[in-house]
Amino acid sequence: MTQTAVLAGDIGGTHARFARVTPGPGTVELEQQQTYDVPGSASLEALIRQYLADHPGPVAAAAIGIAAPIVGGKANPINLPWAVDEAEVQAAIGGGKGRLLNDLLANAWGIGELGPDQFEELQPDRIGLGGNRAVCSAGTGLGIAGMVAIGDHWQPFSSEGGHIDYGPRDADEDALLVWLRAHHPDWEHVSAERIVSGPGIHAIWTFLTSTGRATASPELLAAIGAGDPSAAISQAALADTDKSAVLTLEYFARAYGAQAGNLALVLLSTGGMYIGGGIAPRILPILRRGGFLDAFHAKGRYDGLLEQMAVRVILDDQCALRGAARFALTSLDA
Repeated sequence: MTQTAVLAGDIGGTHARFARVTPGPGTVELEQQQTYDVPGSASLEALIRQYLADHPGPVAAAAIGIAAPIVGGKANPINLPWAVDEAEVQAAIGGGKGRLLNDLLANAWGIGELGPDQFEELQPDRIGLGGNRAVCSAGTGLGIAGMVAIGDHWQPFSSEGGHIDYGPRDADEDALLVWLRAHHPDWEHVSAERIVSGPGIHAIWTFLTSTGRATASPELLAAIGAGDPSAAISQAALADTDKSAVLTLEYFARAYGAQAGNLALVLLSTGGMYIGGGIAPRILPILRRGGFLDAFHAKGRYDGLLEQMAVRVILDDQCALRGAARFALTSLDA
């Protein structure tokens, strides 16, 4: 490895993934990839030092994606057991350039590193003029980022738009909002993330079954009790073995599409809407049924505009790691 190698990291609530990258033409090539468990770890600095002990060699810069807003080089992520600081990244790599970036910002940086086969196109580009891009990613939470078109390239920027107020669009969604507000007064407000996320799938299912709108099978109830409720519901919906699960995923897909449509209007994403996160690739059959795009389009006088925008699902689960690497390489020239 040369002195100009950089370290890329993607830190989630369960796993921390790292890789080295060296400058070169074309897209980034991830090398010496390693994954560590986050639960039980002492700190971000400890994880980086462990990686560098397992894969010795100097790095000139590091960029670490974190699921949290980064303010002044610091963050206190709600899904991690410790706070993070750019100073500990710099200390771990021996004083080089160490940066933290929001995980969705890392995803946005990573889009340019992917080829056509690493996307699933839900809707083709009927505009063909380029323009701003948007990233909307449901996973443990709801992440949002944008990419401003500047000449012949895009400048990514981060956002915490997943925490905006949830906006119901019909009587059923009105009832869901009222129910969630009544059953979770500690939330203070019902954000889009409370519905469009992994935990949101379970929340929707609980609403549907507890209000008599759907009845779950004994098999699904047993699966929910034995493991991850949202995963069990999604699997039953994809297998079409439980009507309550199918109805839940239909609600979820429409809510996801509506949120993506809102973002498309806010950022005027004529350059494309990119759907990231861990959920979308796993529920592609549900997304293809039409509810997602119907909700994406349903913006009244702007239906026609949204029907022309490209909508693509990111299939590569290393997009954020690739983006962090590109961000780190860019910092070498700063």
